[in-house]
Order: sequence, then structure tokens, then C-alpha cells
Amino acid sequence: MMMTVLKLHPDGSTELDCISLLDVNYMEIEGRKIVYHVKDQKYRHISTLSELEEHLSQEGFDMLDKTNLVNLNKVVSFDPTQGKVYFEEPVQSNSKYATVALIKQKMIRRAMGNMSKTGIRDILKRIKLDELKQRIMDF
Repeated sequence: MMMTVLKLHPDGSTELDCISLLDVNYMEIEGRKIVYHVKDQKYRHISTLSELEEHLSQEGFDMLDKTNLVNLNKVVSFDPTQGKVYFEEPVQSNSKYATVALIKQKMIRRAMGNMSKTGIRDILKRIKLDELKQRIMDF
């Protein structure tokens, strides 16, 4: 069985990796996290969306709400009344969706007003880019 994990580097940084559970020598708890030992390498179990976001944001993923990590490349529509993004059109009662936090809903509505011809996917990516720029400036 293959698992996606975080490879631990000596400098404290991490990167996404895949390991086979058949290659694991042993597992232990370090700081409330499961750590897999494979040969001379350590891997940490991914336990939060924030950990995934750190490694997948450059691939177009963003936390639109605290309960989801959304592939912005797959979003096709936004329902401002429900505060949801959808991944197919036309939207039906059984369509998959992800919720959008109120603060991001406001950003989307504002951007939609300013860029009437821009699609929801581009708006979400622009908002994400603006957030990243702000984080860098705050750092």
C-alpha cells in the first residue's frame, strides 16, 4: 500500500513524497505526529490541510474555507447566495461543491464586480496571489 507523506529534511523543511508501507521499518509518535522510518530516512504522516496546502499551493490548491483544500483548476462556478464553488456545469442537486469562507466570498464578489468578464477560476487564482503577496509583505 502506498502512502503520501512528508519527507523530513535535516534542516526542518519537508517535501511531499510517496512510500510503500511494506518498506517501513517501524512507526513512532514524535510530538503527537506519526513518523515512519524507512532505512535512514524519516517521513511524517500528513495530518492537516495546512500541511498539504503548504506543498500544493503552487499546483493551484487553496483553502477556500477552514474545512477544505480546493483545486482551483477544477472550479467552474461560484454561487454567491450559497457561498459554494462547483466543479461541473450545469449545477444539479447532487453536484459536488466546496464551501467558501465569508471573507473569501466578499473578496470574490468584489473581484466579480471589478472584472465582469473574468471567470471564477481566474478570480480565485488572483485572490490567492494577492494573499500570498500580503503574507510576504507581512513577513
